[in-house]
Amino acid sequence: MTKITLIVITAALLIFGSMSAVWAERDAGIAAYKKNEFATALQELKPAAEAGDAKAQYYLGLLHSHGYGVEKNHAIAATWFRKAADQGYQEAQFDLGHLYSQGAGVPQDDSIAVSWWRKAADKGDTFAQSSLADMYLDGRGVERDLIEAYKWIILAEPRAQPNRVRWNTFTARKIAKMMKPGQLAKAQKLVKQWLRARQ
Repeated sequence: MTKITLIVITAALLIFGSMSAVWAERDAGIAAYKKNEFATALQELKPAAEAGDAKAQYYLGLLHSHGYGVEKNHAIAATWFRKAADQGYQEAQFDLGHLYSQGAGVPQDDSIAVSWWRKAADKGDTFAQSSLADMYLDGRGVERDLIEAYKWIILAEPRAQPNRVRWNTFTARKIAKMMKPGQLAKAQKLVKQWLRARQ
């Protein structure tokens, strides 16, 4: 074994060992969060979040967003959600979009909310899909588009949480009644294309 190979292997082991410690802190922090032990969650999550772990960043954002174990601060929550969202973390993308839609900790901006929700919706996030449907239906942050509204609500409907399914069904029927002939068929075709592309 050459000296360079030995150095590379040693460096890889050090990095893996370091990442293992970060993952352990993150997992301990999430476990504490789920037990409502928020002070412990904060202590465990912060080093992992600062080391760049997206899941830890998301949960740290949740602590600040809800004021669990810390003073509620949507601006700090938005910072952590953005770090995780930029890494493609789906839940953070939804929550960051929600903050923009509400103007909580960030300037209120429906178009930015839509852009984050679209990223999460494209990954199958049902909350983001329902939210996008509402935005297209109301013309908030995007031009009003009944076809897109129907597509997103139909995609969300079968996988939504039980309390949301009824609302999604009601919304889908409402949108369908507003559509012109041919729009419903076009929307259904878009739903099939979206699902086929993700099989």
